[in-house]
Amino acid sequence: MALAGCKVSAPFGGRREEPDVVTPARQPPEAIPTSVFRTLRFQLIAIVVLTVATVLAVSQWVDTRLSERAEERDLQERALLALRTVASLWGRTELEALRRQLVAINEGDREITAIDIFGLAGGRPEVLLTTRDAPEAAAGTLTPAAATQLARGSSMTLDRERIGAGVWRVAVPLRRDGAFVGAAQVELSLDELARLRRRLRVIDGAILVCSTLLISFALAFFLERRVARPVAALVAGMQRAESGELGVRVEAARGGEFAFLAGSLNRMLSRLEELTAGLESRVRQATRDLAEKNRELQQANQRLWQAQLEIGRSGRLAALGQMAATIAHELGTPLNSVLGYTQLLRRQPWSADDGEKLAIIESQVQRMIETIRSVLDRTRDRELHHAPVSLGPLVAEALTIVSSRLAGREVALQSLVPPDLPPVPADAAALRQVLLNLLTNAIDATEPPGTITVSAVVLPQNGRPGRTLELTVSDTGHGMAPEELRRAVEPFYTTKAPGRGTGLGLAIVDHIVRAHGGQLEVESARGHGTSVRVRLPMEES
Repeated sequence: MALAGCKVSAPFGGRREEPDVVTPARQPPEAIPTSVFRTLRFQLIAIVVLTVATVLAVSQWVDTRLSERAEERDLQERALLALRTVASLWGRTELEALRRQLVAINEGDREITAIDIFGLAGGRPEVLLTTRDAPEAAAGTLTPAAATQLARGSSMTLDRERIGAGVWRVAVPLRRDGAFVGAAQVELSLDELARLRRRLRVIDGAILVCSTLLISFALAFFLERRVARPVAALVAGMQRAESGELGVRVEAARGGEFAFLAGSLNRMLSRLEELTAGLESRVRQATRDLAEKNRELQQANQRLWQAQLEIGRSGRLAALGQMAATIAHELGTPLNSVLGYTQLLRRQPWSADDGEKLAIIESQVQRMIETIRSVLDRTRDRELHHAPVSLGPLVAEALTIVSSRLAGREVALQSLVPPDLPPVPADAAALRQVLLNLLTNAIDATEPPGTITVSAVVLPQNGRPGRTLELTVSDTGHGMAPEELRRAVEPFYTTKAPGRGTGLGLAIVDHIVRAHGGQLEVESARGHGTSVRVRLPMEES
């Protein structure tokens, strides 16, 4: 620029994303209409042109008046010269010769229309000699008042009362031997003077119009380059600064008020840019500090929420511990006796079908004993024994155990576990308990016809510290409402009919998964079934 121009999941080591800091959009400045500059330029030009035109008009009027006065004086002097000639010839030349000389004088000056000589015998002017074709036309041209004025010693009279008729009359006295004997009068035509005046006025008007136009164009060009462009540059710079471009600078021409204004504006913008940069730096730092405080507060709230959940869970676990101790005392000895006799029976020869049934009885009794131990372990935090566990056989075993519950029901069990799935470091008994609890819940929630699917996959890292195995048990059952979903892993909370559930299945699963360093995630919607995902780390921590 120139001047001159919905999910419920337990935590798994993730972090909460902070919301971006949103800054309000800067509104663009209101544009100054171009008509403002045009109006300013027009006003400046109009004021200067009117001033100059007025001065020119006054000066020309004065000059015209002076020229007219000069013409009048010249005309008067010529009349007096002619009259002095007449006076010198009066009395020394005969009348006929005098008349010829008067006619010659009359014809020699085009402004002189007539020369008259009057006698003043008896006090009234009498025409003695005239150059007029009709002598009687001269009668009365010398007024008595003029004659009286000449008789009293005036050297000249000028009749200007009839200037409207375009005629002047100049008279001088005629003396003989010092005595006043008559008067000589010259009649002058003002037509030439009037034509000269009109010509002067036309010339003066043309000069005035041309001068006004020339001055207007010159002023418009000057104001455009020296005023309008600098003002437009300053306004454009201020508008860009107002829109947020504090780095804009206005180029300044050397010298002048606009250069001073441009320099002052540039210095102000530099100072504003420095202050804004400092302020923005402080705001960014304050925003970072506030975001850090918010993260700390959110983490504290999360820890408080977890602590409250643990307190509630601990209260329920206290009751569970008392109940577990009673169960272990009342059921432990009979179950051990049943298990012992079952093992003795299996040592005897049986048919294959009977042997398989005895094996199921033995495994179910062991499951009951393991369940009692699991409940006790939940209250005692029993140490898990991690070892590589192949998930395929474990899933097949669990499906075989629960398949007896589906006899005669149109509910299908299917396993989508890949045979080449790598082993996962876990406690096999605990992982079997997880599968059995999830399958039992799925069977209870699925009405025929329906499908229960067990699948497993190794998830990509995607920013996680290591590989993760995801085990999913999904069903096509009735699902859960959002309120039920939020309380799904609470101990003793169940959606089953009274007498069909204790509300410990998912709570035990959640406890086991947490003990393995994993994550439990439940997805469910009313009428669309439920999917429970267990994510376990593939490497021991």
